[in-house]
Amino acid sequence: MLQAAAEAIVESPTEITSDAAAVSFNLVTQVQEMAVAFAPRLGAAIGVFILFLIGGKLLMKIIHRMGRSNRIDDELSNFLGRSAKVGMLLFGAVSALGTLGIDIGALIAGLGLTGFALGFAFKDTISNVLAGIMVIIYKPFDLDDIILVGKFEGRVRSIDLRYTVLDYNDRIVYVPNAKLFIDSIVVDDDGKAAAAEAEAAAAAAAAAHAATASPDPDAAPPPVAP
Repeated sequence: MLQAAAEAIVESPTEITSDAAAVSFNLVTQVQEMAVAFAPRLGAAIGVFILFLIGGKLLMKIIHRMGRSNRIDDELSNFLGRSAKVGMLLFGAVSALGTLGIDIGALIAGLGLTGFALGFAFKDTISNVLAGIMVIIYKPFDLDDIILVGKFEGRVRSIDLRYTVLDYNDRIVYVPNAKLFIDSIVVDDDGKAAAAEAEAAAAAAAAAHAATASPDPDAAPPPVAP
């Protein structure tokens, strides 16, 4: 009996080695089968994403050309082109994941919640961007116009998607575009109003200086020293 047990102990490492080799071979075989079955889906997903990538670039170029032909502001046309490209890339990524067989329902729901949270966190920035688009489209004022927004008055230096830049008393003021839709705007497109106000202020200052410098005729003469 002891001899049989000893023989079993001697033979057991060999059996364990053969079992491990069989398991490893089966695992490799399963991985190869999965790779062969998954390869067509992976190739199709990559092809779908590449098609959407090319479509996004073409759409961005088309928007840029339409903006130039219709004399749309370059900043606005670039923003619309980049937005269209990013939208195409996102749609292509979701389509590629669906082609791979991944359930994108939960992913879309998660992206919706993430977008809602980001929109709430960056609501001021988004409102400024949307207001900048409206300003660029409707053009309530142009470059080099003198405008009054709240307590700031100056010449419009530039207009972008977030700020309207003014020259105000030898200083540069960045006015958020959302403020342009909250406060009233006084536009002096030819500068006549600003020139008239400057002349009136100068005349008032000169009159005050003259009144201070000229003697009062009703005032009593100063006493003469003996």
